[in-house]
Amino acid sequence: MVASSAYQFVVLLGTLWFRRLRFREQRSLTSFTPPVSVLKPIRGADDDLEACLETFFRQDYPHYEIVFALHDPEDAAVAVIERLRQIYPGVRTTCVFQPPPLGINPKVANLAHALDAARYDTVVLSDADIRVPPNYLRTVVRPLQHPQVGVVTCPYRGTADGGLTAHLECLGISTDFMAGVLAARMTEGMSFALGATIATRKTVIADFGGLSRLADHLGDDYLLGHLTHRAGYEVCLSSCVVETVVPRMTWCDFLSHQLRWARTIRTARPGGYTGMFITHTFWLGWLLVAAFPAVPLAWHLFLVALTLRFLAAWQMAHILGDRATIRRLGWLPLRDLLQVAIWMGGFGGRTITWRGQIYRLAGDGRLLPYPVPERH
Repeated sequence: MVASSAYQFVVLLGTLWFRRLRFREQRSLTSFTPPVSVLKPIRGADDDLEACLETFFRQDYPHYEIVFALHDPEDAAVAVIERLRQIYPGVRTTCVFQPPPLGINPKVANLAHALDAARYDTVVLSDADIRVPPNYLRTVVRPLQHPQVGVVTCPYRGTADGGLTAHLECLGISTDFMAGVLAARMTEGMSFALGATIATRKTVIADFGGLSRLADHLGDDYLLGHLTHRAGYEVCLSSCVVETVVPRMTWCDFLSHQLRWARTIRTARPGGYTGMFITHTFWLGWLLVAAFPAVPLAWHLFLVALTLRFLAAWQMAHILGDRATIRRLGWLPLRDLLQVAIWMGGFGGRTITWRGQIYRLAGDGRLLPYPVPERH
């Protein structure tokens, strides 16, 4: 319980650091605005796709382009892109289709195809379900003025229209996943990136060996940041908070998505994944008082840890601007119970379901077909 309480305290320190970062960047007078190519891999047209993409067309930035990468020219997303092109004719856009085979991960093939079509050295990679503020490009590109910075990545919050599972997903993003990102930043520094945003340069990607090194990995965003770090560059966390749209989902979809996430983290950071045991503060506390119900110290430790857990969760949601999560903190015990079960399930297998396909994760995080073809 002491280690778990210490973890929550580190998260609280991380929120203070993030507040200072935001304050410094808001007061910065630097006007570093190189031309930017925004790379958007897309597959399908969800209900929120147009609203998400429109935020990229409305950037307060002097010179940028958007490169959309799709597999199929008949994809429903093409009609959405065309509507936005007509509404915002001043934004330069390009669509590339049918990327050449690169590996098992189709998203990476799309990104590599878009990177080849990008006009500018400074590139911003972002998932299709991300909404951003008008000053997004100005904020995320600014740290790249320093040559030692290779990647800038953004924290994010979830937004959902309804459904308990979708709201639990948003709760977990703010109070667990992003809390873990800040804790990692405070204890070991940033050595990974998040798919919500990766701002970098073509020269940096070339230095670590190109996107082909990500082609067979599910955690391509994590690996891109990690390879950049290993190549000698800094990975920075931006003060710009973006938003991911969480759709309604069944309990089966929710658990499948969470297990995929857990098993991806386990293969990318096995030591860190095992250490996540101490992050389950609420249920570790219940185990402690269940084992020693007559010991006052056990209850004191539990109450201190529980207070730190809720305070850290509230602070995380507050700095991320996640008002919905603040209103739903009462669901935190249920979310924590589910998280313990999912964490344990993450150790129990290597198969995942992604975009309707079943894959097997190799020990190094590579995706393998499932079932694995027999060798002849």
